[in-house]
Amino acid sequence: MVNAPWLGPLAIIALAACSADPPLDASHPQRARLTAIRDATLAAGLHNGALMAGIAMSETHLAHCWSEATYACMGPASPDCDGPVIAGSADGPCAAMQGGLGLFQFDAGTWADTLATYGDTILTVDGSTATAVRFVIDKVMAEIDGASSAAAAIAWLDAVPLDSGDPVMARWAQLMACRYNGCCAATALCQSRADGYRDHAIALYNELGPAFWRAP
Repeated sequence: MVNAPWLGPLAIIALAACSADPPLDASHPQRARLTAIRDATLAAGLHNGALMAGIAMSETHLAHCWSEATYACMGPASPDCDGPVIAGSADGPCAAMQGGLGLFQFDAGTWADTLATYGDTILTVDGSTATAVRFVIDKVMAEIDGASSAAAAIAWLDAVPLDSGDPVMARWAQLMACRYNGCCAATALCQSRADGYRDHAIALYNELGPAFWRAP
């Protein structure tokens, strides 16, 4: 269980330790999900889509539907899933209906609380992505010097380099570990969470290449 003031608790689904993924060629099912994330991110005004994809990979390993991750709880029905959306199981038994929902794991309490807070749009891939982009912009505005407007926050995000050794990327990763994941302490666990956001974004950027992420 994690907590972010604007977004509410965001349940974690720990899949970062899974075995290496197969290449994401055009026929790979995760390629379609990443394309949807890229396009929804672009529609929200942000062009550095690999950052948002890295969050989704860290939270749910790119799963949005329960059928893609049957170890999790069965959430409310999603028009993108032809069935239930994925729901986190870190907050207690599935019958309690308290886990995070969807690709970016929004959680404001119970499922009913979450939908009342963010709306049914988070049950779709595009809606979940757009809401996550707004959250990230909000946190950059609050935390990053010189990025106090939405336009400045987007410009800062678009300039985050996909380079593990760059201090701006390190700042992004730490920001996500603290404000998205709720892990703000100077501990090995929180550093591991930050590393996950960083490494997943870089890996997905390199796997698909800059031409994919720049595509309209």
